[in-house]
Amino acid sequence: MSDPEIAARRQAIVDCAGSNEYVLIAMFIDELDGAPEALLKAFAAVMEVDDGVLILPNLHHLASVGNPIAIRQHLLASDVEVVLSEVPKQAGRVC
Repeated sequence: MSDPEIAARRQAIVDCAGSNEYVLIAMFIDELDGAPEALLKAFAAVMEVDDGVLILPNLHHLASVGNPIAIRQHLLASDVEVVLSEVPKQAGRVC
């Protein structure tokens, strides 16, 4: 992705948080070589917060650690809402 595309995705996440009145406490940027570690850090951080919400550009961002649908279901079962900042190609809530 180009720098403008990355900036646009970051801004979409910030806008999504703002439009839903979420307090954005951290943003994890996944680099190609460190994506799984960054994503696992994000999971751990959001699970520590009551009523945690994980905002992702799309569910494909979960693929680096497994099946995106199964991971989303696991997060939902752990009381973590998964919100998508892009128009989804799968089921999910959109900002």
